[in-house]
Amino acid sequence: MNKYAVPNLRKAILVLKMLASAEQGISAVQIEQHLGIPRTTAFRILKTLTLDGMIDKKGSLFYAGAGLLEVGLMALRKSQLRESAVPILQGLTGQTGLTSHLAVPGGWHSLILEVCDSTEPIRVASRPGTLADLHCSATGKLFLAFCYTDRLEAFCREVRPQRRTEHTKITFEDLQRMVSDVRQCGYAVDEQEYHPHVRCMAAPVRDIRGQVVAAVGVTAPTSVFTKERMDEIVAAVAHAAAALSSKIGHSG
Repeated sequence: MNKYAVPNLRKAILVLKMLASAEQGISAVQIEQHLGIPRTTAFRILKTLTLDGMIDKKGSLFYAGAGLLEVGLMALRKSQLRESAVPILQGLTGQTGLTSHLAVPGGWHSLILEVCDSTEPIRVASRPGTLADLHCSATGKLFLAFCYTDRLEAFCREVRPQRRTEHTKITFEDLQRMVSDVRQCGYAVDEQEYHPHVRCMAAPVRDIRGQVVAAVGVTAPTSVFTKERMDEIVAAVAHAAAALSSKIGHSG
């Protein structure tokens, strides 16, 4: 080992790497065993990283936190996914006149990576780096349906979904129905569930293995994104998501 290296700092980095690659979360015992470090050392590292927002603790499991996601966002902006998405989002916004965005799963949230604003004077879309709720955002619904289907009960128990508007669905039974509907139709709609008078729609982006790794969505006031335009918007967003999927290796 390099004589200038700080042992516990290197261990903390290894912990972050483990958590960053573990969507299902990791327990303290698993970290101790995998890294071969004493329980007290693991506890101190986890406590410090939690206090700094780099990791989150839900029940007995630890996950990558918002702080770590924000740090990674700068690198992600230069990744193949983001670079490939920018011209597609620009084309989608030009075609629909709606603000478009790219999101990826981020723990129990949907992390907005990139946004292409429309020319509309009213801005209702979240900014890059925003962590959106899974149960009531269009991209979040997609991730619940395709990435966390078997963990829906844990999501409700640990997150305890909150009602944002009168339209927000928060019960396990309602979210079960929502997940089933999304998986059946292949896209998700936020029907004024996150913000009043705002409608969003999103379609999944799949990687070379066919797994959902991101989502492309559009957002606009309901006066602009009307129900009458739904079929048109669904087709445009689905086409954009398929184009991005193809760029990152999906051949379906």
